[in-house]
Amino acid sequence: MTVRDYLELAKERWKLVLAGLLVGLIAAAVLIWVTPQEYAAQVTIYVSAQAGANDAVSAYQGNLLSEQKVKSYTQLLTSHRIAGDVVDQLHLDVSSGEVRNKIVASAKPETVLLTVTVTDRSPQRAREIADAVGAAFGRLVAELEQPADPTRAPAVMAKVVEPAQLPTTPVIPRPAVNLALGALLGLLAGGAAALIRNALDTTVKSVDQLRRITDAPNLGAIAFDREVPLHPLVVHQRPQSPVAEAFRQIRTNLQFVDVDRQRKVIVVTSSISEEGKTTTLCNLGIALAHGGSRVVLVEGDLRRPKVADYLGLEGGVGLTSLLAGRVALGQAIQPWGRGMFDVLASGPIPPNPSELVASRQMANLLAELGTRYDVVLVDAPPLLPVTDAAALGTWCDGALLVVRHGRATRNQVATAVAALDAVSVRMLGTVLTMAPSSGPDAYYHYYSPGRGDARHDHPAPISQWHSPGYTAGPSTVQDHVDTQRVAGPTTGWIPSGESGSRVETHDVLAQGRPNRHG
Repeated sequence: MTVRDYLELAKERWKLVLAGLLVGLIAAAVLIWVTPQEYAAQVTIYVSAQAGANDAVSAYQGNLLSEQKVKSYTQLLTSHRIAGDVVDQLHLDVSSGEVRNKIVASAKPETVLLTVTVTDRSPQRAREIADAVGAAFGRLVAELEQPADPTRAPAVMAKVVEPAQLPTTPVIPRPAVNLALGALLGLLAGGAAALIRNALDTTVKSVDQLRRITDAPNLGAIAFDREVPLHPLVVHQRPQSPVAEAFRQIRTNLQFVDVDRQRKVIVVTSSISEEGKTTTLCNLGIALAHGGSRVVLVEGDLRRPKVADYLGLEGGVGLTSLLAGRVALGQAIQPWGRGMFDVLASGPIPPNPSELVASRQMANLLAELGTRYDVVLVDAPPLLPVTDAAALGTWCDGALLVVRHGRATRNQVATAVAALDAVSVRMLGTVLTMAPSSGPDAYYHYYSPGRGDARHDHPAPISQWHSPGYTAGPSTVQDHVDTQRVAGPTTGWIPSGESGSRVETHDVLAQGRPNRHG
């Protein structure tokens, strides 16, 4: 990874990095709070050697001797001998080992000076121990360096030149240092967690990943919009929004896919559930209709149909009713948006959706719709849980794969593509949904209010675009449903190869689509 990759990873996983920073700061603050305060007192000791003659050579030799002694004296200052003398001198109620742990000795390079630092919770006792160490060390040096002739002066002497001062500021804890260290360790921990999370995260997070996995063009990316779950028809309700512009971009790109084929039957599916395929289908249908194309939406998801619900249409009569031969095509299709485009709802939920969508009747229906409309968009279930989408794709000109950012894994998308390839379904392209609108993987398309179609700038409410009491002439969908008022379901048979497929049509007016799921 390059430095840029690390920066992008930090932007993408900034929450983990920030969490690590906060944890580090909190840990440092707690450590500062629970750590007892300690004070430090220092004494400076001068080590000198006695010169035999008053000349430069003797002085130089004495200075070298002092420097050599200093290296050994630093170890004597922290010995049990000195600590024991201090305990006896001050009458302390602690062991010599505890006193020894409080003493730190150091020698200044190229000098004959020793520095003794004593730390203690009491500033007064720290000063007393430091002074006592200096005095005890002077006595010890005089004893060790005393010549055999007691009348002669010791060869080396140690003298305290700077007594200890009473400390006023604690040296432990050090809030600034501890907080800085906690922040650094927290950032490192957060960065490590981000790297681990990135290594374990196999979801699709960019258009480039999607292209590499599917080997198909990406037709567009839809930025995340928290209003979409409540108002899914973004192109109709908020035509000036960036999300609506993204759908118009997909419409444009889709028109340049397979330019030799003017009329297209496209199945819209995804790898797994909750990736936004139905929302994409509905908004893409509205965008295509705005562009002047004759569009029909087919609710081919016979397991969890949502198209009719999103568009506010009655879904009790539709595709399954048509395949069962209970209604004609003209009776099953419902117009939406004052005839902007047509919708073929799912109809009653059948017990055998896979057989229905793979039947010859379904192929003939899609072929007929392909001759009547410029674009036929077929909503299909996800590819991995069931085989309906692959079966539908065999009757279509191609598939549009919807992939949600950060939800579908790379392996799931690759498996979905393999499922389409297994039945020779062409991948027309992909759509990345719920992409971040900020950060390194942002997909935000600027759209100024003056760039849209003027006739769609202020659309009428949905309730004015269609009517719940829709009628289609002398033989209407409503009239047909009225003929189905029976106590229980009626059963019909649809030929499918050499065998048949069983479909149950329920009394939707009396029971209110009992098998329909949101």
